[in-house]
Amino acid sequence: MLADIEEFRADEIRAEPGTSVLLLSDHPVAEAYLVLDGELELRLDDGERTLGPDAWAFVPAGIAYLLDVTGDEPARFLHVQVPGSEAGSEVIVRRAGGEEGDKITDRPERRATVLVETHELTISEFHYGAGERGAKPHVHREHADAFLVLEGEFTFHLRDGSRALPAGTLVVFPPGVVHGFDNDSDAHARCFNFHMPSFGFADYMRGRNPDFDQFDPPEDGGLDPSLVVTAKLSD
Repeated sequence: MLADIEEFRADEIRAEPGTSVLLLSDHPVAEAYLVLDGELELRLDDGERTLGPDAWAFVPAGIAYLLDVTGDEPARFLHVQVPGSEAGSEVIVRRAGGEEGDKITDRPERRATVLVETHELTISEFHYGAGERGAKPHVHREHADAFLVLEGEFTFHLRDGSRALPAGTLVVFPPGVVHGFDNDSDAHARCFNFHMPSFGFADYMRGRNPDFDQFDPPEDGGLDPSLVVTAKLSD
C-alpha cells in the first residue's frame, strides 16, 4: 500500500503473466489502473481493452470486470480507489503522452492533458520545462490533491518548507493542507495529478470554473504538513 486516506487509496501491484488479478462486481468505490510495466487486458461485458505502459483505465462502481496479465512479461501497475462513486459513469481507457485526452495547455514549456474526468476523480498529465512555475501555495477545503512524479523532479512547497521529490514518488495532500509546486530543476519533469473528488478541476484549468475548491492559505497556516503522505514506487 502506498497511500490510504479517506479520499484516496493507492497500491502498487505486481503479477505474473497469465494471472487474473481482479474480479469485482458492485464494488462500492470507483477504481483506476495505471500500467507501469507489462500489459493488462481489461475484460468487460462489452469486450476487452488492452492496456500497455502509461495507459490508464477508470472503472466506476457497479461494473463487473476481469483484469488479466497478458503478454510475456510480468506486469506492474498502480491501483487507485476513490469513494463517492456516481451512477452512470462510464469506463474510460486512455494512454498518456499527449495523443489521447483533452490537451488544455500545449506550449513548449508546459503541457497539461486531462485523461480522466469524472465526478469522482480527475487525472491529468503535466509536462513542465526546466524552471517552469506551477501553482502558488493554496489549499483545497473539501477535496484531496495528489501527484505521481514520473520523470525529473518536482518541488512541493508546504508551510514548513519545500521538498524536491524525484521520479517514482507519490505525494498526497489531504483537504486543508497548504501546498504548491514548481519545477525548480534544470531538466524537464512529468507527473500525473489527481483531484478526488474532482470539484470540476478540469473546467477550472479551462477557465470555466471560478468557484473551484481552491483558496489562498488561511491565516493559521492550514492543517499540519505531517498529514501529507509520501511514498516511493519500487524500482
